[in-house]
Amino acid sequence: MSTFDFSYGDDDRFEEDDLKALVHAFERSGSGAYFDVDSLEDIALHYFESGRLEDSLIVIDRILSIQPFCAYTWLRRGIVLGNIGETEEAREAFEKSLSLNPGDSEVLLNLGITLDMTGHYREALEHFRNAARVDPLNDDAHFYIGYAMIRSKKFSDAVAALETCTEVNPEHPEAWFELGYCYDILGDLPACLDAYDRQIDLDPYSCETWFNKAVVLTRMERMEDALRCYDFTLDIDPDFVPAYYNRGNILSVLERFDEAITCYGEVIARKGEDAPAYCNMALVMAERGDHEASIQLYEKASKLDPNLSEAWNGLGREYMVQQRYRLAAKAHTRATELNPRNSEYWHSKGDAEMCAGYTKKALGSFKKVTELEPDDHHVWMQYASALSANKNLGAARTAYERAIQLQPTCSSAWYFYSGVLFLLGQTELCLDALTTSFDLDPENKELFMKQCPPEIYNHPLFRECIDSRD
Repeated sequence: MSTFDFSYGDDDRFEEDDLKALVHAFERSGSGAYFDVDSLEDIALHYFESGRLEDSLIVIDRILSIQPFCAYTWLRRGIVLGNIGETEEAREAFEKSLSLNPGDSEVLLNLGITLDMTGHYREALEHFRNAARVDPLNDDAHFYIGYAMIRSKKFSDAVAALETCTEVNPEHPEAWFELGYCYDILGDLPACLDAYDRQIDLDPYSCETWFNKAVVLTRMERMEDALRCYDFTLDIDPDFVPAYYNRGNILSVLERFDEAITCYGEVIARKGEDAPAYCNMALVMAERGDHEASIQLYEKASKLDPNLSEAWNGLGREYMVQQRYRLAAKAHTRATELNPRNSEYWHSKGDAEMCAGYTKKALGSFKKVTELEPDDHHVWMQYASALSANKNLGAARTAYERAIQLQPTCSSAWYFYSGVLFLLGQTELCLDALTTSFDLDPENKELFMKQCPPEIYNHPLFRECIDSRD
């Protein structure tokens, strides 16, 4: 029976067999055996591509003993050392290569990358720029300039560099992804989506790109499109936990509560008991009207992570629904202790304290909200209302005046301000404020006529104010 030689005429196979024979001969020979530089370079490359980095380095050093002034060999030495993790030696090798060939963009680029890895960011950026200046068609040089700009939070400069990178090489494996990130930060969401779509064209199995695209679509309120992107993310990587979180959040907004619960369950199945997942499930249960189940889930979350402010705030919110005001105040207090800069938490704390009868504490909470949100007229109105309820009329007047200063066309602020002025005996000022309120919103007149006590309703000045608007 004949035996056919399938390697006949296959140059690649012939070269591969030749290389194997060369490596075999090298490994069997002693250190004194002669091999020419070309052969040693082939052997070094073979070791490098096979992951035998230390062996590759030994061969490269042997080449340098023969020709110590070869810039290309020093470059290869630096690359191998960088892959081993010997960054300082790699830097020295690249600097030696650069001294021998100052105009080599690849050396400049690799030296910049090494400097960047060791925290020498300014020097690294200088080398990236030099590489781009020496070789304007070096796409990686422009990419790393963009990357350095991202680190410095100079996103417009980053976009300029990354766009140049994609002009030089429209198929650069990372540039479109980073461009999408920059456009997102700069608020150009359509451009961001375009960049992520280009990245997906190049790498359709990048779950990170599908995930980021879904996040942007969510902010654009394109919920169904976002869901499809999360589905692609999970098709690629079924264990990509953040996608389950976000998918559940969207389903909750769309009131597809059962599906949302399933998503959060997938998180727990993969991470084990997870406090944020229980918080999200609790929120869904509250939306469904099952407040007891919501409380149980928030309690579970707060036990798993006692420092999770969202759990305590949610628990307080659910206690308020059940009119368990003291427990609500206690839970909201814990939330503000954990996150004292969150004005919403202080707002909820003040509401709970008012309902629980802790009026002085409530005033302190509402005052804190005005410190955190000093330019929100609603905040000042709420503080004024609490002060008024506590009979602190002078401070209430000041708070209403601040609200009106911030929003002069707020009819409600003028209306309630007039009530405080009346209690302070400032009748004429009260009438002026009431008139302004009626002018801004005629419905306030009907509200006034329904709510005001007889002694005010029958007061001649008030009657004149009302009758003049009939």
